[in-house]
Parts: sequence; C-alpha cells; structure tokens
Amino acid sequence: MEETAYSFRDRRFWQLSLGLMLASVFVFSNLYIVQPILPILAKEFDVSATESSLLFSVASFSLMISLLAFGFISDRIGRLGILKWTMLLSVVPLFIMPMVDSFYALVFLRLLVGIFAAGLPAVAVAYISEEVSPGSRALAVTIYIASNALGGMAGRVFGGFWAETFTWQSSFYVLGIFGVIISLLCVFVLPKSQYFISSSKPYSEDLKGMFIHLKNPKLIYAFVFGMMIQVSFSGVWVYLPFYLEGDPFFLSIQVISLLFLTYSMGVVGSPIAGKLADLYGTVKILFSGLIIMVLGVLITVIPNVIVIVFGLAVMCLGFFTAHSLTSSWVGAAAQHHKSGATSIYLFSYYIGVTIGGTGVGVIWTSMGWTGVILVSAILPLMSGWFFYRKIQ
Repeated sequence: MEETAYSFRDRRFWQLSLGLMLASVFVFSNLYIVQPILPILAKEFDVSATESSLLFSVASFSLMISLLAFGFISDRIGRLGILKWTMLLSVVPLFIMPMVDSFYALVFLRLLVGIFAAGLPAVAVAYISEEVSPGSRALAVTIYIASNALGGMAGRVFGGFWAETFTWQSSFYVLGIFGVIISLLCVFVLPKSQYFISSSKPYSEDLKGMFIHLKNPKLIYAFVFGMMIQVSFSGVWVYLPFYLEGDPFFLSIQVISLLFLTYSMGVVGSPIAGKLADLYGTVKILFSGLIIMVLGVLITVIPNVIVIVFGLAVMCLGFFTAHSLTSSWVGAAAQHHKSGATSIYLFSYYIGVTIGGTGVGVIWTSMGWTGVILVSAILPLMSGWFFYRKIQ
C-alpha cells in the first residue's frame, strides 16, 4: 500500500490536492458568506443584530453535529460519495435563499447549509491519510487546511463587497453558480479511493472509543481551550461589521468586507507556526500564539480604523497559530482512537463558533464593542492558563 500510494511526484496527488482545495474554498465560502452582510440582512428582515447572527451560528451548529454523523457513516460507505453528494446538495439552498421573504425560512436554509458543509471536513483528512503516502501527507493536509482559511476569507470578502455593490440576493446566486462548477470539477478530478476499507465495527464501539477521551483531563482542557479561542474569534468577527458601520466610523459594508483580507495572516501563519513548533516545541509556540491573539483582540478596542486593521491581522496570526497547533497537540496526545480525539476537538471548536456568533450578542447588546473585546480577551486567557498548567 505505502509503495503505490500517491506522493507529491504523482499527477494524481496534485489532482487530489487541487480537488480538495477547490472543494474547501467553495464549502467555507458558503459557510461564511453571510458574516459581513449581517447588518444588511438585519435591516432587510427587521431583526436585531443578535437575531441576525443566527444565520451564522445555526450553520455552525448543524455542521458540528453533522461532522460526527458523516465521520461514522464514511467509515462504512466510503469518503468520496459523501464528499461529492454533500457538495452538490450544499449548492441548492444558495438558489432558494434569495427567493424567501421570511427570516426564519432563511435560518432554516442556513441550517441545511451547515449539514451539507460538514461532508468535506468530516472525510477530507481521512481520505488524504488513506490515499497519500506518509512522506507527502503533511503537504496534502497543509494545502487543505490553508484552503479552509482561504475559503472563509474569500466568502466573507466576496459576500460583503458584492452584496453592497449589487444585492445580497445576487451574491448567493453567483456563489451558487460557482458551487455547481466546483462540484462538477470535483466529481471528475478527485481520484477514486484505492485503499478505503469499510469498518464493520458497531457504532457503539466507535462512540465508546471517541468519548473515552473525555476521561483524559489534559484533553478536556485542550477541547475547552479550542472552544474558547473560537468563541473569542467568532465574537469579534460577527459584531465587527455592526461596530464599524456605526458611529464614529460609518464604514460601508464594501469597505468592512475588505478587512477580512487579514485572514491571509492565518493562511501564511499556520505553516510557519508548524515549522517553529518543530524547532522550539509545540507548547511554547502554541501559547505564544495565544498571547499574540489576545494582544490583537485588545488592540481593536482603540477607535481608529488603521489600528483596528492592524489588531485584526495580529489576532488572525495568533488565532491560527494557536488553533492549528492545539489540533496537532490533541492528535499527538491521544494514545489511541486519535481520529476520535480530533473529532471531539472539532466538535468543541464549532461549539465555540456557535457561542461566539449568537451568545456574544448578549454582551454586544448590553456592553457594546468594549464588552465584546473584554470577553474575547478574558475567555481565551483563562482557558489557556488552565490548559497550560495542566500539561506542564
């Protein structure tokens, strides 16, 4: 198996990497396209900022539940079928959403987006692990993870810029057409699974193997830490457009959407963090990332657009460093059922997205931007402190 699995010298390795990259860009664009246009949708449907955030957090919630389900199912029926069908199905809500006139119908369609979006992250790494040789797996996974950040950035920048230039409805149609093209390309480009072996174990055994990690205190602190850094990160980004469109900035959604380009710090920073971790140790670089992230969050409290952009860039660099290395640490720390530990970490991570999206809305409503920043700085620091003490 290892002699014939794809290496970076093989054409099919690059077909696999390109297919997953394109799929990732579309899936994460679809997931995050609503984030910069929440103020537009809040006005369109006459709902509060906190209510509008449901369009973001409900997709994250359904995604985290579906991740576990698709992970279990893919162990039995294969990876590619789930990946291709969920991609095709995720396009459908994009053509329906512009036609609805009910806010909660829109929320329901976003719930479906989250379910279908889970197909890719649930199977991508397992597909790579099975089809790519050990010496080339790190490269394939790095390309895939960088594409996650690239897709999230692209969806946010495109969504905000297009929606205000034209209409929010047309932004969904354009992304839908892009999704159809990408889905069809993935159907033909992604190589067939050669080494998938169907699991015959009962689901109860898989669940037992996964949740046994909840008896490991070090891993529990890692799961909570991953959740809290995401609560912070999502909280800042969800309420940033509401903050910057008001006094004293009065920025347009077009301009605000361009701030999501600071995500590029994560695309660049994650691979660099991995190399630094190899040189100086994962724990040291992981918690350096936490400090950098919190520093960036605090900088954004200064009411100056240039300073805020700088703070966002620093925050993104620190967040993606801490997140990527925590995920890596969890995989290494789990003594067995490593995929189960990684699944729980991702589950915790997306709980953080959900809480950061809507839960932080209570703080926004009562305390404004200063409250969002305080919560977004304190929660990661507290959870990071307990996590650090536990693993030392």
